[in-house]
Amino acid sequence: MSAPILVTGATGRLGQLIVARLVGKNQHVRVFTRRPGHARALFGASVEVASGDFADPVSVRAAVRGIQRLLLLSPLSGTLSIDQIGVAEAAVAAGASRIVKISGADWTIDPPGVSMSGDAHAAVEWRLRGLPIEHVSLRPNAWMQVALPKLIHQAETGQMLSAGYGGAGIAFIDMRDIADVAAHQLLAHEVIGKPAILTGPAIVDLRQIAGILARLLHRPVAVADAAVPAITAADASFEQRAVAQFKGLIAAGRAAYATEAVSEILGRAPRSVEQFLTEHLTAACFAEPRTGARN
Repeated sequence: MSAPILVTGATGRLGQLIVARLVGKNQHVRVFTRRPGHARALFGASVEVASGDFADPVSVRAAVRGIQRLLLLSPLSGTLSIDQIGVAEAAVAAGASRIVKISGADWTIDPPGVSMSGDAHAAVEWRLRGLPIEHVSLRPNAWMQVALPKLIHQAETGQMLSAGYGGAGIAFIDMRDIADVAAHQLLAHEVIGKPAILTGPAIVDLRQIAGILARLLHRPVAVADAAVPAITAADASFEQRAVAQFKGLIAAGRAAYATEAVSEILGRAPRSVEQFLTEHLTAACFAEPRTGARN
């Protein structure tokens, strides 16, 4: 059997998609998780499960033992950089040959100091550059699966669309395209030589989304007046404060750019917002099949 690819964050929405793509390509996949029972329910016998926690060096060393490559992904938290650097260093010590990191959006990382989350991801990227291992960081723009379902629900229930970041444009990216790029870079002969800034094919704003939804629903869809994102209380969680910063940066137009990175890596165009909305509202191809056993 070939050396495994270790996937951290495998039970999250993006992690599940990446695992499914690797398993679909007959790869030996090991997942590192605090919830082994949940992982078994998701993936069945199609993957190897390594139980443990980022904060437990013993379980981390066991998880990386004998791996070939590492997909580095973890939820937003105040320990993100410590957790990911620890796994990366352990993977290098174990003889892994490549790391593919799911990083923050480019506009959260550059310039530094504007995003707690972006600064944490930047610290991990900086450490990866100092390690003797081939690596690439993927910097996806705002995810369709995070932002658009709320807007779809508002439109379906007759509400005015309100996004929490004003009327700014965004080149949203479909999470499935992020997963496709991640799997490609894990399996390619070599990784690209710079961070990959992943976006959808075009910049769309709230009024354009309303227009697409109106065509699909065959009725008008209104847009609420643009609102300035609220400042989150200092005692809020890391994730809540990070998300508030995201909205402020998006409202300032920081996510309003599109790149060719997905096309250059995959040889096809990324999915569009209109495709995503159409698939959702027609219930066609919206749900991703799970690998192995189902809940």
